[in-house]
Amino acid sequence: MKEIQIEDGIFISDLYCAYLSDISTVVISDLHLGFEEEMNLHGLFLPRLQLSHVQETVGKILDRYQPQHLIINGDFKHEFSRNLPQEWDDIIEFIDKFSNQVDMKFIRGNHDNYLISVLKRRDLELLETFETERYHIFHGDKDLPLEKFTILGHEHPSLVLRDRVGGIFKIPAFVYNKEQKVLITPAMSFFSSGSDVIENLVNDEHFTPSIRHTKPEKYRVYGITEEFGLVDFGYLGDLKDNQRMEIPRIHRE
Repeated sequence: MKEIQIEDGIFISDLYCAYLSDISTVVISDLHLGFEEEMNLHGLFLPRLQLSHVQETVGKILDRYQPQHLIINGDFKHEFSRNLPQEWDDIIEFIDKFSNQVDMKFIRGNHDNYLISVLKRRDLELLETFETERYHIFHGDKDLPLEKFTILGHEHPSLVLRDRVGGIFKIPAFVYNKEQKVLITPAMSFFSSGSDVIENLVNDEHFTPSIRHTKPEKYRVYGITEEFGLVDFGYLGDLKDNQRMEIPRIHRE
């Protein structure tokens, strides 16, 4: 499936975004622009694929949903301690490419310490959170109350599947707690393999302090697959009970 409606007017998408139709808003997180240059400085030379991957995905999002607003929920850039030259270039190119199509809002993530100096070049703000009567959207690195429908990033959730001979297949995933109205979106970064939600959430090894106040076993996992789009894998509690879950055979109707 290309999208699944999880609440009235709230959709998750195979394009790594949440679409809030009632406020014409798309939410994405964890783009980590500039990742390649940071790795190059540590001796790992990677091709510059991140920006083109992100721009292609965002372009598809805007074509499909035609939102009025695009919220980037933290970790727009990668380097913590400064703005690398590639980050300056990639951020400005991204903003200039989409600023005439959609109103962009930027929420601070733990990697965005120096992002504001780049955003000021285009007269843009860096928000700590975004809040409406219905929604509270923040990155997830701070321990904030979960009093409304909450959308988080930060965790880079993924689901690890294993085959019969011990092979491991990791897919990015949304995780959603319907009882407590908490949605965690996957990282849009091309280079992020993600963190195993079974290990991190159920075993309380996650990076997101606010979700300590939720029941991990009640999160439902929706994986993003290239061939089949979104796939509902069920609840984390059930997945934990069968942790050596094999890669399912999914047949087309």
